[in-house]
Amino acid sequence: MTSNNVFDTNPPAPRVVVTNEKVTGPPAAEMLRRSGIATSDKIGISILDNACGGGILTAEALALAKQHPDTMKLGRIVAGDIDEKMLGYVRSKREDPVQQDEWRRVGVMNIDQQDIPFPEASFTHVFSNMGIFFCKDDEKALAESYRVLSSSGVAGFTSWKSIAWWSEIAQPAIAQFIPEAPALPSPGQLFPSRGWSDPAAIPAKLGKAGFSNVQVSEYSFTPDVEAVEFAEATGVLVKIVTKRLWSEEENAKYADQVEPALLKYLNETYEAGRWTGKMTAIISVGKKE
Repeated sequence: MTSNNVFDTNPPAPRVVVTNEKVTGPPAAEMLRRSGIATSDKIGISILDNACGGGILTAEALALAKQHPDTMKLGRIVAGDIDEKMLGYVRSKREDPVQQDEWRRVGVMNIDQQDIPFPEASFTHVFSNMGIFFCKDDEKALAESYRVLSSSGVAGFTSWKSIAWWSEIAQPAIAQFIPEAPALPSPGQLFPSRGWSDPAAIPAKLGKAGFSNVQVSEYSFTPDVEAVEFAEATGVLVKIVTKRLWSEEENAKYADQVEPALLKYLNETYEAGRWTGKMTAIISVGKKE
């Protein structure tokens, strides 16, 4: 997810992608469960993993299908994103001897969620795991998701209600260990919310796009991530923000101190450096009649 987003939040290193998926994976898995896909009894389920990133939703869908072989009969899965680095990471899973048998059914394509290159009624399910949240034109993305769904098809979207680690780790870590650096903005200032952080605002968004039987719920969890991994992954995101908000001189002076500051704060604040806070995702599911 790059050119049409507020920030390019995709990390450069595969190991950071893996860490990020420990945070985005649980909401993806929960969205699949709440969509009812595991007990749909449809023959030839077809899924579009929209704004797929590293493909964690596809991985969760493949795992869920293995758990429910009688009621979740997978046909095809298409993983789409506009970031070729992320698509390369997804393609590598099809070449991994351990994963390739399952992943061979997955098509990997460069897809803009605002302009999906498939005809109407191409998929029984369309999912976007943390993609709609950052989309520049969410109305277009919702309309396109609706268009490519078949009749009685289901779409699901996840977004963050709050970015708790930012206020509980990033802001105090920078303030405490790099006090000369400019303060980080509040989480609400990072992205234009346009309602995706407000469960009460989402039904109208999906309804405007044509979805019915809209269900919006929350899902809270504590990521299972080691301190070193967490500091590296969140450090990437913090530096994406500071690159835009700090001056060139400030970035040159302080950016390399961000990850060590995060790690030190984690280790000094939490047992074994493991954050005990909770991330809260919003899961939104709608149907095409």
